[in-house]
Parts: sequence; C-alpha cells; structure tokens
Amino acid sequence: MKRSIIAALGLVLAVSSASAQRLPGQNQPPNQWVMNCNYERGKDCTASAMIDGGPNNLLGTFLIVSYSAAYTTLTVVADGMGQSASLQVDNWPFVSTNICTGGACSYTQAKSAELLQTMLKGSSITVQFSTQADGMAGPLTNTLAGFAQQYQRAVEAQRR
Repeated sequence: MKRSIIAALGLVLAVSSASAQRLPGQNQPPNQWVMNCNYERGKDCTASAMIDGGPNNLLGTFLIVSYSAAYTTLTVVADGMGQSASLQVDNWPFVSTNICTGGACSYTQAKSAELLQTMLKGSSITVQFSTQADGMAGPLTNTLAGFAQQYQRAVEAQRR
C-alpha cells in the first residue's frame, strides 16, 4: 500500500513539477497551498495543496487538490483508479464529479468556476475520493488560508 502511495505521489509530482521551474515553496509541507507552473504540455500554472489524512491516519492517505489557471479546472488526485470526488467548502453542500481518468477526477469548467468562487471566500474545504475498487479516501479537511494568494500568483504567472 505504501509503495502505491509513494508511486502515486511520484507520478503526481512528476506531472506537476518535473519540468517546471524551481519556485520557492515547491516542496511544501502537507496542507499548505502553493503555486507551481508546469511546462510539460504547454504552460499551466496551478494553485494546489496536498491534504494529509492527519496523525490518526494509519494508511498514509492523502489527496491533492489543484486549480489550473490554464484550463480553469479543479482536479482532485488520489491513489487508485478514481470513480468520483466530492468537495465541500465550509458548510455548503458537497459538489461531486465522476469525470475521472486514472487517479484524477476533474470538475467541468462551469463547476470549477463555481467552486473557485466559494473557495476564494471560504475558510476550509472537505474532500472525499472514491475508487473503482470500492476504496475511499476522506473525508479530509484543509484550510483555505493562502489559497486566494496562490491562485492569484498562478493567474499572474499564467499571463506572463
């Protein structure tokens, strides 16, 4: 299990940062929002956070939530073949997607825009991820402190 988590993290990091410029804060501790630009498939700057399952999590569960400034989409990445992801901002209802490819589930641009607006104003998010093998990650909670700043940095970097 740990090997698959490490492999998934390696894949996510390879996709999001292998060919990216080295930026301060790129190797952030869990649960902090960072901005990163990737040039693998054209320029794509994102605001993202790796949300850790916390100290009571024996399996080392984590999720990565990422908003792409280039594609204006919100994506949740986890270990395993994704079946669906759900995200809740503060006490608003959960918003779900089943648009999943591999370990990544993405929201449509319209839903991503709605979630972005609530995330910019909100204080916390709760995320759940289910896999085709009836696995479940979450609910995992993270602060939105710093998200608005990192999102703005991603948008500005995308324009340059």
